[in-house]
Order: sequence, then C-alpha cells, then structure tokens
Amino acid sequence: MDATPKQACDLHVHTTASDGLLSPQEVLCYAASKGLKAVGIADHDTTAGLRALEGLSSPISSVEVVPAVELNSEWKGRELHILGYYIPISRGPLSDLLTRLQDSRRRRVAETVKKLKALGMPVEESRVFELASGESVGRPHVAKAMLERGYVTSIKDAFDRYLGMGRPAYVERFHLSPEECVRAVREAGGVPVWAHPGTARSFSIIKILVENGLQGIEAYHPEHDHSMVEKCLNLAKEYNLIPTGGSDFHGLGKGEGGDLGSVVVPYEVVERLREAAGK
Repeated sequence: MDATPKQACDLHVHTTASDGLLSPQEVLCYAASKGLKAVGIADHDTTAGLRALEGLSSPISSVEVVPAVELNSEWKGRELHILGYYIPISRGPLSDLLTRLQDSRRRRVAETVKKLKALGMPVEESRVFELASGESVGRPHVAKAMLERGYVTSIKDAFDRYLGMGRPAYVERFHLSPEECVRAVREAGGVPVWAHPGTARSFSIIKILVENGLQGIEAYHPEHDHSMVEKCLNLAKEYNLIPTGGSDFHGLGKGEGGDLGSVVVPYEVVERLREAAGK
C-alpha cells in the first residue's frame, strides 16, 4: 500500500521478547532512522516487549507504538496466525492465556531437547533459554543451540532435518484454534486481524473467523505477491475488514519477514484499528 514517508507505518514487527534480533528499544530507534510514523510490536504469544517499553521513563523515539501480539493457532494441520491490536498489557484474561501459551512453549522445548539427546545431539536446555532471552522461547532458539554445537549448518537446516513437522525431533505443541484466538482478542478489547493469510492458504475458514469477531486481514506482507494482495483486499471489502500490513520484521539476516519498513501502510490504518478498539 502506498504511504508517504511521513505517514508510513509497519504494523508487524518482532523483538527479542519473542524471536526477533533487536530489543524493543532498538526496534524503535531503527524505525526512527527510517522515518516511520508507527510500528506494531507484535511478538509471539507475549506482551513482554510492550511492557519493557511501558517501563521507560521517557520515549526513546518519535515513533508511535501500536501494541499488538501474534497468536499461533492450528486449523486442519496448518498453522494460522492471528494478530491482536490494541490489546491490554495489564493483568487479565488475555495475559493469563499468554501465560498458558508460554508454559506450553517451555514444555515443548524440554521435550525437543530430550529427543535431540536420544538422537545423539545433546544441547543444554538452559542454553536454549539463554538464547531466547525473552519470555517466548521456541524452536528457532533450539536451532540456534544446535548450530552452536555444530550439529547443523544453519537454522533452516535444523528445521529441514530435525525440528520441522514430521522430522525426528519435532514435538507437537498446544495450539488454540483460530476461532479461540479471535474471540480471546475481542474479549480483551483488542482488534483481531488474520496475519499473512497467504502463507496458510486456508481461505475457506474466513467466514468462521468473521462470525467469531475477526475485524481485519493482513493484505500487505513480504510473502504476498500482487495476486495475493488483491485477493486479501477483495476479502476485506466483502467482509468489511480492515486491510493491514507490515514487514514481519525479525532482524536483518534472520531469514524471516522483510526489513523494517519494507512493507508499510498509511497512518489511516492505525486510526481505523484504534477506532475499532474504541481507544
């Protein structure tokens, strides 16, 4: 989506609170250097990055922070992600749910480490958590530990050979359903948005998601080509959804998403999200 430099907003950004390479503070500084007006801090299953920024005595940049979270769900054997914008950071039902999701992540790491040991590739569970640094630990951090020990040649190699679905060290994780994710965000007062639907290609679920309270669809994403963007925009029009977008930035060289600010939307989208949240 076209956006003038003064109003460009990247609404899908990850930090070290989950699987990003930059801290929340570093993300804001990087965003300021690119002239972005707003960024959506949307870590996986955690608001730790948002809480870190909330605790600062003064803003570290002129960039507006749009509070968000990315919830992982599963539908018919495929991963489907829901973004929740303007979600509360304080204690409440949503934070309790996120705690449950974090617990499931930790249990999954423990089981994965056991499988790797049985395969003759021992890694220290404590090292995996050190690499995670934030609340949201996951398979990418296990892959980093494997890379350190020389068991694999890259993060991708770790997933392709050992950690991906169907691979010998794969461990199933507790997943919410997409409908549960949408309802949880709505009940918390946030705005649920279907993240990068083109990666799941499960468009037959959209009516169910809308019936459960879906309010937006991420049309603009590094993995969406022109035809996918058009498909998402048509769905947004058909179901009266807010079309959003962002780079899914994880950090330069991370191999996920694009560079910060490489996919942007105008500030009007932020205003629509805020209005939908009643803020």
